[in-house]
Amino acid sequence: MRAQSSSFDVARMVRELRGMIGTRARKAYQPHYEQVVLRLNPKGEPSVDLVIVRGKRLYMSRRDRPMPNNPSPFAMILRKHLGNSRLVEVEQIGFDRVVVLTFEHGGGQYKLVIELFRDGNVLLLDDNDVIIQPLTHAKYASRALKRGEPYTPPPDVLATTRQSNPRMGALCPSKRLTNEGRSSSA
Repeated sequence: MRAQSSSFDVARMVRELRGMIGTRARKAYQPHYEQVVLRLNPKGEPSVDLVIVRGKRLYMSRRDRPMPNNPSPFAMILRKHLGNSRLVEVEQIGFDRVVVLTFEHGGGQYKLVIELFRDGNVLLLDDNDVIIQPLTHAKYASRALKRGEPYTPPPDVLATTRQSNPRMGALCPSKRLTNEGRSSSA
């Protein structure tokens, strides 16, 4: 098994996850410090676990796995904000290895951002794209991932390629998350 997912793998997973739109998030677990499991309950079907391995992969599983008796602080925050919410949108930011799951319930919309690259992260955002809680706090030259900060997607890896090769810009338009939570072309 490969260590990380490619952008093509992420695009395929996003397409598969779009079939789960309308399901409800029931519980969140953190069986390992780099792994988050979100239990989704499709109507009239058995529950499905969305397994997120920080910075590496994302997959769905129906396998019954042991979960910790006491939830971690990150799992508790996910339960508080996403409990019984409905999955309404699944998107990939541009062609980056970043997946955004949008959940909605009476308290508004929340986004779960999953970064699937080295030193990636899992972040819960409010409807203004402000970080409620990251799985791990991090500070980079171009962005800070900590509670209360606005979420900034990672720098566009293809931007340098687009500048050096104009034909590449026509093939790969840049997309970024705006404050409204929708992708926009740059």
